[in-house]
Amino acid sequence: MLKDTLGRTLLAGVGIAHLIPSVAVLSRDRVESTYGVAVADTDTELLLRHRATFFGLLGTGLIHAALRPDHRKPAVVAGAVSLGSYLALAQSIGAGPRLEQVKRLDIGLLAALGAAAALTR
Repeated sequence: MLKDTLGRTLLAGVGIAHLIPSVAVLSRDRVESTYGVAVADTDTELLLRHRATFFGLLGTGLIHAALRPDHRKPAVVAGAVSLGSYLALAQSIGAGPRLEQVKRLDIGLLAALGAAAALTR
C-alpha cells in the first residue's frame, strides 16, 4: 500500500512538472521566460508554443495515470519517451546554460518516473 502511494505520488509529481512549462502556450513572453531563450521569429514561437501544448497533454495524462492503474503503462511510456528524447537530443546537439538546467531536471524526472513505474507494478 505504501509503495503504491509513493509511486502514485511520484507519477503525479512528474505530471505536475510537465504542466509547469505548458504555460508557455499563452504567449511569446511566456515562452521566453519559461525557457530562458529569445524567440527570434514567429515560426519558432509557433513551434515552442505548440510544444507547450504537448507538455500540458503529457502532464495531464501522467496525473490521470496516477489515479487510474490501467492507464499507467502508456503514460509512463509516453513520459519516458518525452524525457529520454530530450536528453538524447540535448546530448547530441548540445544545450546552452539554461537548457542544461532543463537537462539536469529531466534526468531527475526520468529517475522519478522509473521509480514510480517500479513502485506501482
